[in-house]
Amino acid sequence: MKKIVYIKADSLFDSVAGIFKKNPTVTIEDDKISQVHFGDSPIPAGAEIIDLTGCTLLPGFIDAHDHLSLSPQLKGHPQLMFDADPLLTLRGINNMKIDLASGVTTARCLGDKNFIDLYLKDAVNQGIVEGPRIIAATRGIKATHAHGFVGTVFDGVEAIRLAVRENIKRGADFIKLFVTGNTLKDKIMPHYLSAAEIGTAVQEAHQVGKKVAAHCIGGEGLRHCIEQGVDVIEHAYFATDAQIETLKKENRWIVLTPRIFFNEPRWATVSQAAIDEFKQDREVVRERCQKILQSGVQYAAGTDASHGEIAEDVIILTQFGESTSRALQGITWNAARLCEIENQIGSVESGKIADLVAVKGDLEQDIKALRSVCFVMKDGKIKRNEIK
Repeated sequence: MKKIVYIKADSLFDSVAGIFKKNPTVTIEDDKISQVHFGDSPIPAGAEIIDLTGCTLLPGFIDAHDHLSLSPQLKGHPQLMFDADPLLTLRGINNMKIDLASGVTTARCLGDKNFIDLYLKDAVNQGIVEGPRIIAATRGIKATHAHGFVGTVFDGVEAIRLAVRENIKRGADFIKLFVTGNTLKDKIMPHYLSAAEIGTAVQEAHQVGKKVAAHCIGGEGLRHCIEQGVDVIEHAYFATDAQIETLKKENRWIVLTPRIFFNEPRWATVSQAAIDEFKQDREVVRERCQKILQSGVQYAAGTDASHGEIAEDVIILTQFGESTSRALQGITWNAARLCEIENQIGSVESGKIADLVAVKGDLEQDIKALRSVCFVMKDGKIKRNEIK
């Protein structure tokens, strides 16, 4: 017999249309949404009802740029990525719990060491640990001298070709490259993979239907990514107007993570030199992000492993001038489209997986209500419920 639950709230964010609708009743049958009604909705006597009066209901959040075992809350966290795999795995378990409690029911993982993300994905799927649904890149591919503490070194075209094939064989949902660093170096924007190396990764991935994402902030590295057919540009902090326009014209994606330049609590765990680099570049990053938002290029948003803080990333996009609805689509409908699973998640519609989040207050009127997550459901199962 199916378990049927009725969820009522003050409003619901329709992530496809990008609008808020009043007085929803969502019917959950086992792990799926069966019906969504608005206004008066007859509920059978004795039915199980979750009353979220005073709350706004949304689809489960999708963190479009996460790293499961990276722990920015810990001092010296970049260097901690060199710790042994069992310790990284335990940190990943803890981070996933934090993410899930914040409303993240799906996490797109942009690289972890030695296939840790796949082990964690399997553990979640088997019910061994609690965490979001994982979309995994497996090993991030980087050059010896490149940025990327979570990356794995592969130098040269043939080494990269083999790495991509191995990642795909192990179960990678997409391929991740580290092309540039995070900040300018003496006003220079270095890149670490050649056009041939990038092109080889793209060729290998595309011929089996996988997308390629590149950590790339701009410069010649971004030009190579565009020319070689990279599907998703992660960060794009210094993308030029021309590059943004090309990405829009060719229906490529950008995943925005600007808050790393404005998240001063996160800086408490890194060196002063790193802090100085973030400070010197952040106004340029603000201006470039605003340009991306204004351009209409398709984008999703992510925390870059600031676990539990996805609300802050959405809020900062609105502070940059984005509308509440479009910013929320960056962690719901558009993020699902990026992951190519919009037929399963990303919106509250009949037939979709029952991933739901509720926040206290009227989110349409106050985006800061996104900080007040009080209810989380994943796969039809309640993971957090603070409604009394």
